[in-house]
Amino acid sequence: MKKKIIFFVLTCFISLKHFSQNIPCDIKQSAVFKDEYKNSKIILVEDDGVGGVLVVRSYYGGVFSSGSGYYFEHYDSNLKLIKEYEMEMKYSDEEKYSSVLGLIKKDDEIHLINFLYNKKDKAFICSALTGKIADFKFNRKELFRIKSEEVKQFSFFGSSSGFDNDSGAQMIINEDRNAFAITVDIVDKNSETHKIYLYDDGLNQKFEHVFKREVKDKKFKYENIDVSKDGNTLYLLGKVKTDEKKKKKEGGKYQYELTKITKNSEKTQVFDTDEHFAASLKTIIFEDRLACIGFYSDRKDSRFKGVVYFELDPTSLEIKKAKYNPFTEQFVIDKYGKNKDKELKNLSFRKILINNKNEIIFNAEEYYVTTHQVNSQNGGGYTYYIYHYDDIVTVKLNQGGDIVWARNINKRQSTKGDEAYISYTSTAKGEDTYFFINTGEKVKKLSNDRIQFGQTSAKKSNLNIIRVNNNGDFDFKEILDDKDSEVPFMVSDGAISGDNIYFIGRKGKKKQLLKISLK
Repeated sequence: MKKKIIFFVLTCFISLKHFSQNIPCDIKQSAVFKDEYKNSKIILVEDDGVGGVLVVRSYYGGVFSSGSGYYFEHYDSNLKLIKEYEMEMKYSDEEKYSSVLGLIKKDDEIHLINFLYNKKDKAFICSALTGKIADFKFNRKELFRIKSEEVKQFSFFGSSSGFDNDSGAQMIINEDRNAFAITVDIVDKNSETHKIYLYDDGLNQKFEHVFKREVKDKKFKYENIDVSKDGNTLYLLGKVKTDEKKKKKEGGKYQYELTKITKNSEKTQVFDTDEHFAASLKTIIFEDRLACIGFYSDRKDSRFKGVVYFELDPTSLEIKKAKYNPFTEQFVIDKYGKNKDKELKNLSFRKILINNKNEIIFNAEEYYVTTHQVNSQNGGGYTYYIYHYDDIVTVKLNQGGDIVWARNINKRQSTKGDEAYISYTSTAKGEDTYFFINTGEKVKKLSNDRIQFGQTSAKKSNLNIIRVNNNGDFDFKEILDDKDSEVPFMVSDGAISGDNIYFIGRKGKKKQLLKISLK
């Protein structure tokens, strides 16, 4: 019996050693510091051109410390703090419902795009707060305003109950970060209507456009808006329920519509997923093509069987390709241990990466929420929720839209509250894809030469890197043990600049900045 146990342990060790490899990367940590506010998140990192980095963090108070704003920090190449500035967001009695939609940097200036309601003017006003990195002195410039009765009701404070996913105002920045769009949902009982404003990174307006689809709001699901690489064109993708599609015998009772918007024109292409279901699609813009991709199912929207790929001409919007790629046999083995007739559900988009060959790496996570009721003896009780972040799904498509590989990385993580320490951040370098995750447990050995990353917490959190190479083979290694750091790092909030990934660690008010450089 003792020999069997020793054999099992050795087998597990050898198997884990097979996965654990030398993944070249450098790690640098700043000095541990303290903020006045406990809650903080990186929202922008930009290299300064001489080895250092500019970091912008948002902060907000909790129950005992109200307030919100931004920390601007300039670090040198060794993560030594050179300069810092705190901007507290303060408003007059006439201003309310403020929300910073996003940030964009041009040369030595940073623009914070702010959207708020002015009670005196009875209008929603979008402004830019612009400051130079040299002195962090900010000036306000109004970009546009809309009368309050035009703007559809929405929530600024995270409660989405009763609101559309496109309600309010949103900011979209293109891949090259040289242009951005702001879209505002407009009140219209009979039509889905948006006002869209396009600007370059110097805050010069390129055009204003009213998008209107003659269907009731509840029948139009806004998927996403993208800005072209040259900053002159918008692509709006929507999922529309029509009377014609209701008559379909199989597949989704809806159609997808991709609309191209320029300064002087609007053009729409309609397509559907035939006998299949595609719960959601994402648009990807290349120089010479457009792609819309997502997960599809043959039975119902919540159970996925593979990846659908549409390719369109970026000028004419002509559909060139429509492909349905079932998950590979390797993926099924990753997920279930052997080939079983099962389907995946609860997938949530996380990030789409484009590698150096213009191949698409499509990443998702098995995310769901469970509800739990606790009853007390006196008849009372309470309800709480568990947020589950389980397996990572990663799929690579070549330029033709065919699956090169699909992998499932087994992971079991959940939390009642702070979700920043679980989930993951992903990026690509060359032809390799990287994932950064925390785990508080040793990596678990599963059947069929598989491994599983387990639960983590703020009390015990080891940082791991996973690499998936060009062929879909993956390895991993632990790059930072919790014993080597005073704080655990918020791995789901990683910020990427080139081949560098930045994380903020937090334990109470203690903070630390971590930089990981891929080699």
